[in-house]
Amino acid sequence: MLSTAGRSPWDGVGQLLSTLCIAHCVLLPVVLGFLPAATAEVLEGEAVHQGLVLFVTLTAVVAFVPGWRLHRRAGVPVLAVSGLLLLVAALFLPEGTSEALETGLTLGGGVLMAVAHARNRTLCRECCALKLGTA
Repeated sequence: MLSTAGRSPWDGVGQLLSTLCIAHCVLLPVVLGFLPAATAEVLEGEAVHQGLVLFVTLTAVVAFVPGWRLHRRAGVPVLAVSGLLLLVAALFLPEGTSEALETGLTLGGGVLMAVAHARNRTLCRECCALKLGTA
């Protein structure tokens, strides 16, 4: 699952998805201002967010497990699990909770996931360089 450079291609996918998640949270209010209410309901629907969190979780497992097996650094899974917990927490906020809190939790989770993927890529690259004697 790791490339010849010692990196999982899923970290790049994870970073892209994390960035798209952040963009979704920041840009969606602007976009919703220009779309009819029916479309807004689809984009804001709970099922959409649940599906995205499930997809993020699966991508994270595929990206982080091979990387962690290579570098064995605990910081990466700590960042990733923290990011996932924030994303899941945003899903289970009680009705009536402010949108700002939900958006903040989601943005925080997305940022932590992006940082975790970047760190995983760096550690995999460093690990591979050491094993190949090119560091």
